[in-house]
Amino acid sequence: MSTSQSKSNFTAIAIVAIVVLLAINAYQAYIYSKLSSSNQTQQTEMMELQKVQTELDQDYQAALESLEEMRGDNAQLNALIDSQKSELKTQKDKINNLIWTKKELDKAKSEIKNLNSNLTKYLADIQQLKEENNILTEDNAKLTQRVDEEVRAKEEVILAKSALASEKDMLSKSNEALGSKVDMANAIKINFLEVKGYEVKKDGKLKEKSKAKDIKLLRTCILTETNMVTSSGPKKFFLRLINPQGETIAVEDRGSGVLTNKLDNTQVRYTTSAEIPYQNEDTNACIDWNVTDALPKGEYKVEIYNNGFPVGKGQFMLK
Repeated sequence: MSTSQSKSNFTAIAIVAIVVLLAINAYQAYIYSKLSSSNQTQQTEMMELQKVQTELDQDYQAALESLEEMRGDNAQLNALIDSQKSELKTQKDKINNLIWTKKELDKAKSEIKNLNSNLTKYLADIQQLKEENNILTEDNAKLTQRVDEEVRAKEEVILAKSALASEKDMLSKSNEALGSKVDMANAIKINFLEVKGYEVKKDGKLKEKSKAKDIKLLRTCILTETNMVTSSGPKKFFLRLINPQGETIAVEDRGSGVLTNKLDNTQVRYTTSAEIPYQNEDTNACIDWNVTDALPKGEYKVEIYNNGFPVGKGQFMLK
């Protein structure tokens, strides 16, 4: 091969090599352009994802702070806030999944709007509940005040009743004492008292006896003193005969009974009673007791009562 032909072949090869290199460079430039465009797109998408994520984080954090500001001492309100925070957390996790897993930014942005919308609704619900609780608290305060006022009123009534009862009791005791003094003042005292025993003859005549075995009637004669305090008219006197054994002579179906001694408020059994006409002057009268059982020998005691008070007493002997 001649030198001229060799040079021609080399030139052809060189031209082919240059063309190939240019083609490779062009291809590489194309590939680089494609990669650069893809990287730019990815960076743009990443920035958009991060922007949406930042918006989500900010809105979520603001929502939590808004809910926390509504927290107070009411347990029901606090429980509602905790429940709403839990719902927001679930919604945030859902949006995160849309952003990074599915890369559905439009849905994510829509869900962020829903999150903010839900927050607005939550805050409105909490505010309404707070207002209702305030109204309830105010009503409870009024009710408590009313109850306290009623309790105080009842206590005042109880105190007033207690004071009235005490005053009534004192007045009653005062009236009783006054009544007792009046009764005592109206009692007619006995100046003289004498008891004699009699035998009753067949013709009804009486014969005085001193032996117990012969006596069928005991006659107690009295002389009253003048009492100008009491009114005139029939006055009832009670006779109590006490045998030597200290027993009251009494037979219920013959007029015996029990009276209250107003001097010491004791119960006293009496033998018999009788009404005596009284005209505000010294008065003589006698009270008889028919003897049915044999009388024992010894010293007897006699007591006279009028108007509930002892007004005279004495004794006598039977042989």
